Amino acid sequence: MIQPGLFFDFTPDPKVLIALTHTPMLPLDALCELIDNAIDSFQAAKLIGVKIDNPLISIELPRNSDLNKNAGIVRIRDNGPGMTAEMAEKSIKAGFSGNNPYDSLGLFGMGFNISTGKLGRVTRLLTARKDEKKAIEVIIDLDNINQSKNYQLPVNIVDKPREVNYGTVIEISQWWPEGNANSQFVKRLIQYGLPKVRSELGRRYASVLSKREIRILVNGESCEAFEHCVWDSNRYVERKGHGQIQARYDFDHIIGVQRRCGNCTALVSAELIECPACKSSSIRSVEERVKGWVGIQRFDDSTEYGIDLIRNGRAIRIAEKTAFFEFVDEFKKTIKDYPIDGPYGRIVGEVHLNHVPVDFLKQDFQRSSPEWQRAISYLRGDSSLQPNQPGAGQNESYIYKLFQGFRRVRKPGKSDLYMGFWDKEANESKRISRDVEKEYYQKFLGKLPGYYDDSEWWKLVEQADSPPLEELAECPACSAQNLKEHDTCAVCGFVLIGKPCINPECKHEIPKSAYSCPECGMSQHLKVEEPWTCQVCGTKNRAVEKNCTSCKEEKGTENTLSKEFLSKNANKSDDLSIPGCSIMLADGTYSSPVNVNVYITQLSIKANQQQEGVPLIVFKGEEIDIYLDKTHKVYKSFRIRPEQMIAAEVALYIYDMNRRLSGKQYQGQHTLSNIEWQILNSRWSDKLEDSPEKIREEINGFFAQLKEKLPELLEEMAVDIFNEMPEGQKKAMVDNMLNQSADISRLGDMKESGAFLLYIDEDGITDIFKRYPHIFFDGGIWDVSYSSSAELTGNILQQAQIRIRNIYLNCLNDIANYIKYRFSDASIGQKTRLSLDFLQQKVMK
Repeated sequence: MIQPGLFFDFTPDPKVLIALTHTPMLPLDALCELIDNAIDSFQAAKLIGVKIDNPLISIELPRNSDLNKNAGIVRIRDNGPGMTAEMAEKSIKAGFSGNNPYDSLGLFGMGFNISTGKLGRVTRLLTARKDEKKAIEVIIDLDNINQSKNYQLPVNIVDKPREVNYGTVIEISQWWPEGNANSQFVKRLIQYGLPKVRSELGRRYASVLSKREIRILVNGESCEAFEHCVWDSNRYVERKGHGQIQARYDFDHIIGVQRRCGNCTALVSAELIECPACKSSSIRSVEERVKGWVGIQRFDDSTEYGIDLIRNGRAIRIAEKTAFFEFVDEFKKTIKDYPIDGPYGRIVGEVHLNHVPVDFLKQDFQRSSPEWQRAISYLRGDSSLQPNQPGAGQNESYIYKLFQGFRRVRKPGKSDLYMGFWDKEANESKRISRDVEKEYYQKFLGKLPGYYDDSEWWKLVEQADSPPLEELAECPACSAQNLKEHDTCAVCGFVLIGKPCINPECKHEIPKSAYSCPECGMSQHLKVEEPWTCQVCGTKNRAVEKNCTSCKEEKGTENTLSKEFLSKNANKSDDLSIPGCSIMLADGTYSSPVNVNVYITQLSIKANQQQEGVPLIVFKGEEIDIYLDKTHKVYKSFRIRPEQMIAAEVALYIYDMNRRLSGKQYQGQHTLSNIEWQILNSRWSDKLEDSPEKIREEINGFFAQLKEKLPELLEEMAVDIFNEMPEGQKKAMVDNMLNQSADISRLGDMKESGAFLLYIDEDGITDIFKRYPHIFFDGGIWDVSYSSSAELTGNILQQAQIRIRNIYLNCLNDIANYIKYRFSDASIGQKTRLSLDFLQQKVMK
């Protein structure tokens, strides 16, 4: 029988507190929970007008050797205002939070218990206030709590330690033993290494640290605020239909205002004066403010891109990609928007969403909340980023703009805002080596002028757009232009590059190349001359010799086959280089890794005074440096791939380094040909193997490239082309639209604009080419002269046009049929490959 007035004891079993320590959490997140509490104490002090001089959070982590002995302490100390006994009690009580839910990082009152409990079994909290003589100390011993079943913790009033006049110190010790789920938790934190911990904290608290308002130290060294390496907002690209698209957009926009309870955070409608949930009259207007920037990183990367999402100073999500670069349509189909033209991305940003709720461990924002959905709608729009997808035409978000301007790097230079150099052999721009990017990024991190700002990076963008011109020097006397190496002005004779006369009584400024002083007549060459060594052949020569006695080269002539000379006239190729090259040897072991660095030369590789060049030259040491001339006849006429020549050189190196395997035991296995094959297969199999699937993939990519350009090229005749299309081609076009989730109700508009051409099939493209070949040449698709020629007129020009048209039409038919009939015969594949290579040769970039 139930007794009247009976109360249930709602105090949780102490095992609940232990269970909290088994909540999934990463070690660094546990450390951040405790840092958040310290930051909140500074924020609370600021709100009530208490000034804290030089706010500091000091973290001390034990050494790995301490952990092995169950010794050491994790200590987090701040010089905030400290806590009263009541505040301290609430701060350690599971499930209680006295924090302002809108301006604080610590929100739910369980972060302290979970994070300290996962790190160790014993936590000591010491807090002191400036205006009080004593400090408060509380020790949380989870083992004792669990054994005694008692939540009551003794509060010790202690003398302030000499070093803690005010602030709070949290010390965690007594690591969990083997067998416990948390036994490796603190060890994982320590194994990150102190530099990594500082770096990650610098990323998570970048917005706090960059203002220099709070410092965070880890074992005495500062955490430096992470900075994105982005282009300045005055850089831009031009895109048809979009105009100038900036490389960076800054924003600070209020997208809505809510009335919420300051006590329980419930929504309160405009007509109410108190909270309907808790009856509190503390009603607060909460701005839905979206603040920050999005922009373009100066380099692209396979992982280092995405948007940092920040709440009250702490990055909740780092390099978020899914929310911005994937779109879920109304049929729950996920469309990947970016990057889709390659594996690399460069859209980055920092966005503050202080009003958006997060989960109780602050691992992520609550993505189902209306606040999140409104913020993402503002930042990336309500459609796919791809312009041919439904609703994209109405998308005016910042991410959509950046996608239209910077979705891929087709050509280094200003057109796509990417660094490069001019390749003389290919007569086009090529992207710089990733080694150069790394070098520039390290200088950015070092805040070097020109690299921290983007001026030096921009020079590499400009140099990619045109062949380098010979630099001219302006004469300060008459302003005439002179070659840079000339030491006197060719117009007025002014000394541009000078030296003082060696006559101590004269000291007149004379041209650097002068053999004698025009004023005093003294010879500028000292009589004492040293013997010299020829750089070309190494022969030692007497001082009086002007030419080498062996090879007859003039004194000072550079050896054109030297590494120094070649390095000045070459660019590294990431595609051909092999970092850490290692293969399985005949005995089952692996060869020692060696870096193979390949450089493409701008000049032919020729020995001094030789007419014939060599395909490549190799320098072998701790690393293998290969300089390769891609214009050499062996690659151009004999159709030998550079990869084959590189693999042969590396194979010889590995063979020589492992001659112990040359005996009968490994006969037929430790051979140059077998090693070369392993290198080719492991490094370039995807590139070199012309499988039917690969050929079809490249053909599809080529047709996609054509279709992107057709709406612009054929805009004026788009309606006629649509009306002339056979029913079969129209059916194929509609099928393609449906497969790509395009809105077929817009077909009327697409007919007018030519956008329907994005969905036609290969037969449709070939048919258009037959009827309008002139559209495709003279820079339309191919950079081939077709419509006019100063040398050819009338019948001769017409015959030439027919021949050009038929050559390209045959090649188009070859590749279209290869897809249509899915040939697998190797000989047909070779013929198709030649046709595809021919069509791609003259395509306008």
